[in-house]
Amino acid sequence: MTIGKTNITLSANAKDADGNLRELQFRFWKNGGTVPAARIAKPNSSGTATVQIPVTFPLTDKTTYSWDVRAVDTENAASSYFPPNTNEPCRITVDATAPPQPEIETEDFPEATSDGLTWAKNPFGTTGSVTFVSTGATRFRYTIEGLGWTEVPATGGKATVSLAPAHAGPNWLLVHAYDAYGNQSVRTDYAFYVPPRDKADAPWDTSGDGLPDLLIVDAAGKLMNCVGSEGGELYGCLGAAYTKDARTGETTLHPADHWYDPATGKAALITHYADAFPGDGTTDLFAVTPDGKAWLYPGDGYGSFDVGERIAIRLPSNAPAPSTWTQIRAVGDITGDRHPDLVLRAGAQFWTLSGYTGGTFREATLMNSDAWARREIVNVADINGDKTPDLLWRNLDNGNMYVRHGRPGPVSGSVDLVSLKLATGSLNGDVGYGTNWSEANVATALGIPDVSGDGIPDIWARLRSDGATRIYHPSRASTGPSVKTVLSVDWNAVKAFG
Repeated sequence: MTIGKTNITLSANAKDADGNLRELQFRFWKNGGTVPAARIAKPNSSGTATVQIPVTFPLTDKTTYSWDVRAVDTENAASSYFPPNTNEPCRITVDATAPPQPEIETEDFPEATSDGLTWAKNPFGTTGSVTFVSTGATRFRYTIEGLGWTEVPATGGKATVSLAPAHAGPNWLLVHAYDAYGNQSVRTDYAFYVPPRDKADAPWDTSGDGLPDLLIVDAAGKLMNCVGSEGGELYGCLGAAYTKDARTGETTLHPADHWYDPATGKAALITHYADAFPGDGTTDLFAVTPDGKAWLYPGDGYGSFDVGERIAIRLPSNAPAPSTWTQIRAVGDITGDRHPDLVLRAGAQFWTLSGYTGGTFREATLMNSDAWARREIVNVADINGDKTPDLLWRNLDNGNMYVRHGRPGPVSGSVDLVSLKLATGSLNGDVGYGTNWSEANVATALGIPDVSGDGIPDIWARLRSDGATRIYHPSRASTGPSVKTVLSVDWNAVKAFG
């Protein structure tokens, strides 16, 4: 028989009329080589014993090996080796040659290009055809971003499948080929971009698939969109900022030093929630650039932003200067006026900007003037299920997480801002919601819309220990432990999240 290069398990069964079987002795050797000393294995109650020949034996490609076995009892009486004729032992031929790395053939999902301009023909929610090709392959295994592997048989080294992308934006197709002996090819990683479907973005969604996405300024100072999958999974990112040449229309990714100024070491503050421009249903980006100016960047519907289209944000006269802001969070409409709102920290102050109309925030409300230097806003959303936004915040020093339940505002679904200013004005004070959330333990904590299906907002958190990003599915009363790691890449050098 022929097998791939893998661990080999030899198995044999023996019977002893006296009932005193002690061991089975296995011999395994390269054809034409010296027959080695036996490997001893203890049989189980039915007389079966096994030994394993590790792949590091070493097993040589295109080489035949022989093996035989005998039984020995407690009185050292031994059978002959089986098969009895040493010229005709059991034989195994090792074929360690894996099939070639699979090639991907598809018209529906062309491979992504470095300029970010090559996209699939059909929008998210539709399927397309993909063919895998690898000479000598008898089957393929494939997945999109590791979310469940599927195996398909191959004919003539080819297999065609109907593929349903996991989400809009960048997707990664991973494929292995296998030959008849189980040899596995080098994996093919194939990236392709899927257009959004024609519907308004959901909260935190940038690509029309209804799933929260994460925007970051990476270690190199580039704005990236890390698209989310079911359950809050994260896999990969695409460039999310570009400029267009007014004369030629040519698009250039990653405008230099726009989101991070290496001279000052300052990074942009970024946050997104939904359509804010408003009117096109596409999620927009609020940002304070390293020069201390506040902007709105209209989304293009593909999870990215044309820097040349940004709009300066005008603020009420009593608002703090954007250059003093240390955190911003887009929270949708929490005041009930049907316009987007923004919460922020400026030094030790906590503010709410409300009523954004596509250019101006109409009102700036000082929530607290002296307590927020070492606090962080994690979320403003309904946590206790009463349809009124609550304030979720953490103490960066002692690591305590609290929820401040809001009182209903003038419109259903809104909150009375006064109830979020101080614990004494809230529904029931600052209620403990978790521990070990200090800045030393958790570098980033972002409250996001519910991705677990229980109706409670969830949390993406980047732990300081390894820089990996984890998902939390809190209860009404507690953050609980992390559910899983959704991105294992060390992001400790990433400069901004939002």
